[in-house]
Order: sequence, then structure tokens, then C-alpha cells
Amino acid sequence: LGQVISMLSDSSSPQEQVLGIKALALFAKESPNDPSWERKFALVLNCLIDQIRGVPSRDADVFARVLQSPPKQLNSCQQVQHLFLQGVRSLLQFVPGHVQSDDVSSIVRCMLECTENAPFEVVHTAEQALQNLISGNHPEVCFEELLPYATGEEVEEALQRPRCNTLPSNTSNPAKLLSTLRTMRYLIDKIPTDSLRKALPPLMQLFQTTLSHSSVDLRKATVFILVEMHFVLGDELILDEFTDSQRQLVGIYINRHDKTTSTQDQRSALQPIAA
Repeated sequence: LGQVISMLSDSSSPQEQVLGIKALALFAKESPNDPSWERKFALVLNCLIDQIRGVPSRDADVFARVLQSPPKQLNSCQQVQHLFLQGVRSLLQFVPGHVQSDDVSSIVRCMLECTENAPFEVVHTAEQALQNLISGNHPEVCFEELLPYATGEEVEEALQRPRCNTLPSNTSNPAKLLSTLRTMRYLIDKIPTDSLRKALPPLMQLFQTTLSHSSVDLRKATVFILVEMHFVLGDELILDEFTDSQRQLVGIYINRHDKTTSTQDQRSALQPIAA
């Protein structure tokens, strides 16, 4: 692991850093219990985050030439950013137990920053990293770190921006908010119910707005998170302030969720139990 860290450092060549990311992913997958993670996980994580935030444009073309079969729709800087995002995703997937609560804030902030004006590949990888993060040991901390990205002043400003059909589709969505809601959906059943109740007033106010937004993706993310809330809170989730059409939309997806769950349970009951 020490050699991998050396390959990822600023003093290494682009070729060495590309090989370092690949070696890191392989080492994390094959040696998640190696004792060196205890001492060096934070160092690796911070190195990756620093590289993501400080992709030097003068080196980006060099990196791009080193990468084999990079996504064609990414420019040089995005290719480099995507490479280091894959490193973070691998860390959070294979060695999540070494993430400390103090690390969560910087990870969340960095991943959400990457979604701004970014192509699908970058956004998707950042969201995958976030989903790996919330599957770890600090779901409540993750929820608290995500909340400001769903309820702050910046969110209100983003929601008020008019949609322009002449722009690429990704710019029609408030990027950070969309990725926040997509991630938060998977946290609802992992956090204490009291924490969810405390966050309800600002979130419900937000959802009334996002369900009326012109972005289909944003409306869909809102519906999915409300469905998860319904199954955690039951009758405590009150939608009286929503419009009739909004309540009907949420109800449709709740019913779909019920049918899907019932079908899955029936299939599970038919499966033989391993001895």
C-alpha cells in the first residue's frame, strides 16, 4: 500500500498515477483486511480527494493519452477526474470499515462538487461512491452531512433557475440536489426514526417544490424518497400540503412498491433453503 501511495503522489508521472489507481483498486479488492489500511487509509483517501479537486489542466492531456479506452465524451480534465473518482469508489466499496466519521464531510462535499456541470459518467461514479459510503458504518452522519445540500439557500437559488431547453440535459437539473436526493433515498431506512422526524419540516417543504419542477429526474428522485419515508414513518408522513396530483403520484409508486415486495417475498418462499 505504501508503494501505491507513492505512485499517487504529485511527484509521480501521469503514467505512474494511472497505474497507481489500478493497483489501489486491485489491492482494496483482494486485501481488504491488510493491516496497512489501519495506518494509511486516511492518507490514501485524502490523496485521492486532493487529486480530484486539483486536476491540473496542464497535465490533463498527458493523463488522457495514458488512459486506455477512456469515455470518448469526456474531455481531458473530466477523464482525469473520473479516474480518481473510481479510486474513491473502490476504497468505499472494498474497505468501508476504515472510513471515520470525520471523513464523511469531505467525501460528501467532494463527490457532490463533482456532479456540477458534469457528464453522466462522472456523476454516475460520484453517486456510486456516495452509495458505497452510506452502506458503511456512519449512516446517520451521512444523513446529517447531506441535509444542507437539500435544505440550504443554495438549493432555493438552484430551484429558481429557469430551465433552458437549448442547454445540455444535465444543466436543466440542480445537480447537487439531484444527487443528494438520489443518495438520501438509500439512507431512509438506515437512520434512527427520530433523526428523520426532525428533518421532515424542511424536507417536506422542499419536496413540494421539487415535485413541481420541470426536471423529470428531480421529480422522480423526490417520489422515490417519499416512498421510502412512507414505509418507515407510515401515517406520520402527512402529504396534506401537497397537491392532489402530487399525492396521487406518490400513492401510485407506493402501491407499485407493495406489489414488487409481495412478488419478491413469494419468490423467496419458493426457493429451497440451503442446508
